[in-house]
Amino acid sequence: MILLTPVALLHNNLLVAVLLIALGFLGMLLQRNAFSMVFSLLLWLQGAGLICAAYGQSRGAREGSLSFLLIVLFLIPLLSLLSFLMIQSRRIRQSPLPKRETEPETEPSYHIFPDQGTGPGE
Repeated sequence: MILLTPVALLHNNLLVAVLLIALGFLGMLLQRNAFSMVFSLLLWLQGAGLICAAYGQSRGAREGSLSFLLIVLFLIPLLSLLSFLMIQSRRIRQSPLPKRETEPETEPSYHIFPDQGTGPGE
């Protein structure tokens, strides 16, 4: 029953939160894909939110839960907007570019074959 004491629960929650933050940080450093970086940032923020919620639970106060709610309400929509913008930029890059109209080619002043004359009278 020692694992269910408030201090032990706080330590367990903090351990999980630190692991989430470390995984998010490593993901941000090691990933090259933009989507993976966004998901790593989400892991990082979930760890920070868990710290706030665990602190609030251990103190019996609502400030930790309120901080977690603020993280969710403000940062998650920003990250979803970032994901949307990345998807749109990828679609633009993958779509074929419209062909530019080029100037009509003029006939060169020289001819490759000797039987071709330079004019109608020759």
